Amino acid sequence: MRQDIQLSEMIATRLSHDLIGNIGAVANAVELLNEGDEEDREDIGNILNFSAKVLSRRLKFFRLCFGLSNATVKTLDELRTVTEDYLLTLGNPNLPIKTEIAISTPKIYKLVMPAVMMMADTLIKGGKIAVQQTEDDLRITALSEAPLNSEKLKNIADAIKGKEPDENPSSYAPLFYLLAYLDDTGVAVRLDGATLIIGA
Repeated sequence: MRQDIQLSEMIATRLSHDLIGNIGAVANAVELLNEGDEEDREDIGNILNFSAKVLSRRLKFFRLCFGLSNATVKTLDELRTVTEDYLLTLGNPNLPIKTEIAISTPKIYKLVMPAVMMMADTLIKGGKIAVQQTEDDLRITALSEAPLNSEKLKNIADAIKGKEPDENPSSYAPLFYLLAYLDDTGVAVRLDGATLIIGA
């Protein structure tokens, strides 16, 4: 039971961290809208539109990734769209993170989504997350022309081995969720370079 509580705490902390910035931006924009001049309305509207889009895309992704099974991904196109939209909310808009998903069924979205979320954290200056399903396993690879975050990769490898990450463990909530989801299934998770491998 205590482990379940700890996982819930980590997920709640991670999601709050990923949402709070844009929620704050919306609150500030509304305050400016009430107090600002007419000439500021266009800029304020742009802030509200951008922040609302980010929040909507992230919340949809989080609900499917961590939510109950009544919220489910029904098609591969839906999985691609929701994942692409989420990745576009990360980092610098001029250095976007794209995705390439080559899987045969959307039913494994509960594996794909937290793995994509975790590996996207290793990208510093944009890049791509490639998802490939083989006969033996599922592979999620972070690709970028810029160096990846080596500390994140080290902590991912350590967490898989049961070691405590060097930074706030809530940053690795997607990985801990994935490991808990696969607990007692016999399905292994390992890191090979910048590829998270789920399966044999």
